[in-house]
Amino acid sequence: MKVFVTGGTGFIGSAVVRELVRAGHDVTTLSRSAEKGEPLRREGADIVLGELGDPSTYKAAAAEADAIIHAAFDYAATVETDATAIETLIRAARTHEEGKEALALSLVYTSGCWVLGDTGGEPADESFPLHPAEIVEWRPAHERTVLEAAGNGLATAVIRPGMVYGGSGSVTAGLFLSAEEESASAYVGDGENRWSMVHREDLARLYRMILEARAPGVLHGVDGHPVRVREAARAASMAAGAGGATRSLPIEEARATMGPMADALVMDQWLVGRRSAELGWAPERASFVEEAASAYEELKATREE
Repeated sequence: MKVFVTGGTGFIGSAVVRELVRAGHDVTTLSRSAEKGEPLRREGADIVLGELGDPSTYKAAAAEADAIIHAAFDYAATVETDATAIETLIRAARTHEEGKEALALSLVYTSGCWVLGDTGGEPADESFPLHPAEIVEWRPAHERTVLEAAGNGLATAVIRPGMVYGGSGSVTAGLFLSAEEESASAYVGDGENRWSMVHREDLARLYRMILEARAPGVLHGVDGHPVRVREAARAASMAAGAGGATRSLPIEEARATMGPMADALVMDQWLVGRRSAELGWAPERASFVEEAASAYEELKATREE
């Protein structure tokens, strides 16, 4: 398939692009600069230079694709930018190869685990009611926009990744970085809450499987092994050479520097991917605690690139 990817140079998107290229798909990704896109170009992807907030720079490339993945979102950008991108990509999917009747086959939107809120100690699959954290309270509406665009040959899907690890650029990388910089892995709150996690290469495989199967609806990308945050911090500390030392950051102090993200980080989330399993996806990586050493090596290698 010809696949167009936004956010292809980002933490999740770059893994998705590489997975699709390895599988033999013809991939084009949006990049803000030729320099940022060059590593993916060398690996076989085509690059379109542009900005997510300027649809004129990428709408033509999206309209030429058989499938579209929207993996870009920068919390420093505006929610309106994401909404505009969604509208542009839906329009591109519906006007695939303008002048012809053919439509794009699939459109996949990247949401996230925080839309579910605190799951209250219960396993939450894709049907779990949404109680989004303040920082992502806008996201359910964007999910609905994508899902409601399905029809007339277009399959639409929403993927909700858990807390993604593997390389740099993620929230979870902070567990390693604080261990390096402060000799103790820092986390917010008492650390008794759980994160549902996933390695980004396993997650990238889920994206590919959704596209190839034209799977519709909501799918969770989690490894099925929720980890208490204090245990994740201890494992990261050991891997980064801090001897397992950890440090709890009081929620009030975290709010002063992180804003609403602090409250998202202390939610207790036990997510399961029932529909992802039905698709045949199963993570190859073990839990974060078991993979912490290799994840830290990946982070270091990414920084050296």
